[in-house]
Order: sequence, then structure tokens, then C-alpha cells
Amino acid sequence: MADVRSRELGAYLRARRDRLAPADVGLPGGGGRRRVKGLRREEVAVLANVGSTWYTWLEQGRDVRPSAEVLAAIADALRLSSDERRHLFLLGGHPGAETPSSWERARGQVQALLDSLSPHPAVVMNPWFEALAYNAPFRFMIDDLEAVPAADRNCAYLHFTHPDWIAGHSDHEQECAAIVAKMRAYYGESVTDPAWEPFLRRLREESPLFVRLWDQADVATDPGRVKGIRSLHVGSLSVRAITMQLEEHPRARVVVYQPADHTTRERLEELAHRIARGAIDGPANVRRLRPAT
Repeated sequence: MADVRSRELGAYLRARRDRLAPADVGLPGGGGRRRVKGLRREEVAVLANVGSTWYTWLEQGRDVRPSAEVLAAIADALRLSSDERRHLFLLGGHPGAETPSSWERARGQVQALLDSLSPHPAVVMNPWFEALAYNAPFRFMIDDLEAVPAADRNCAYLHFTHPDWIAGHSDHEQECAAIVAKMRAYYGESVTDPAWEPFLRRLREESPLFVRLWDQADVATDPGRVKGIRSLHVGSLSVRAITMQLEEHPRARVVVYQPADHTTRERLEELAHRIARGAIDGPANVRRLRPAT
């Protein structure tokens, strides 16, 4: 698989190089006829500040494993568009390395999509379960997500450490086991991302339950599972989480919580109605429970 990707990367770089003339990148055209169409490999190497021999190996499809920083320099040298850059990073083994800019451009449209899904709770999360965007029913599905400090609005972290989220699931340990198994699957997709190390360290330091579940090394995405949630605003809910990938941020996922029974459907509609008329605009006043271990 790595050999196929390396060959595809080399072919892609050659095609992008061939379409550029020296004048396109501020280089003199030189006298006489050029023997190559587009830029020379040596010219791309100079523009990207990489070795000419190394760049030649890259185009030849050798397994040289470029870093994300080097790919960014090559993308700049080849004047790649945002979509072309994303494709380059994918072929180079760094999927999603430059997705934040496209995500920021699409954030407003994504938020409108999430809002349109009401009364169904919906959230966009990255591989380490940070809540990047969400609608009002998700915010108040358990209590009030925005009553939690912004740095802690991580759905996995809250499951293991926050009293309301611990009490808010009818089978807390089973839910945590499902989250860790899914996290393991996502971890395998982006194990080299530097964001994982501090996130996993924090969970290990604060939750013995996480340590036990993570060390079991279970991997599963568990689609269609019914989960029980105790909402502090409308009572018990039974929902199924439907997960979809977001094209504007390939490593982010849209999770929509669909009612698993008629009672839950009515309660989600009641939650959305109470939010809309301003009856819910902050955390419920409830007894705090100690985190489970």
C-alpha cells in the first residue's frame, strides 16, 4: 500500500510540475528551448528549499516519507490550490494536516446544518473528541455544555471526569468502554498527530477507569448502538448516534443523535421547544456527584 501511495505521490508531483512555467513562479525562462515541459525538478527543489536528489527520489516514487512541513513547502512551490494541497498531504501520509483553514471557511455553513437538524442533538468532533461545533439540543442534552470551561469541552474527557456526564449515562462504564474502543480506532488513523500525546496523558492522570479501558486495547466503532442518557432537563432518553465524515474537515465527524423510541422523540422535541422559548438557557441546579473510578 505504501508503494502504491508513493508512486501516486510521485506521479501527482510530476503532473503539477509540468503545468508550471518558470515565469509562473518568478524564475527566468532562460535562453533557447527548454528540454522539459514545465518546471525542472531542480527548480522545484530550490523553490521548496529541499535537496534536488531527494526531490527526484520523491517524484520517482521512492519511500522517502516526507514530513508535513516539507510537503507544505513543496505545495507552496507548486502553487497548489487548497484542494490540491489536501490531496498532496493525503498522498504524502499526512491526511488532514492543513484542514483547519478549509474548516474555518465552512464553519458557518456547518453550524447552519447542525441547527437545521434540531430537535436532534448534533455535534462535530475531531478524532480526539473535541466538540468543534454543536447545536442547542446537543448543548443541553445532558445539562449545559457551555457551563464547562472551553478547554474541557471534550466529550471523551467529560465522560470520564465530569459528574453530570458520569451520572448522565444509564450504563456509564459501558458507554466509556465504547468511547475508548472508538478512540482506539481513530488513534490508529492519526497516531503520529502530536495532539494525541497530551490528551491521552491528561486522561491517564485523571481517570483510573480510562487507564483500565485503554490498556485493554479494544477497537470498535459500534454503529447503531442504543445509548441511554439521563437529561437533567427532560429526563431519560434512548438515542442512536449516526456518524458521518465532514468533507470540509476530513478528520472531523458529524454525530447526530436520533431517537430510538417515541418517548425520546417527544422529549427531544420538548427540549428544543423549551430552548427556543428561553426556558432553558443555562445549567440545571442539581446535586453534584463524585466521579466514578
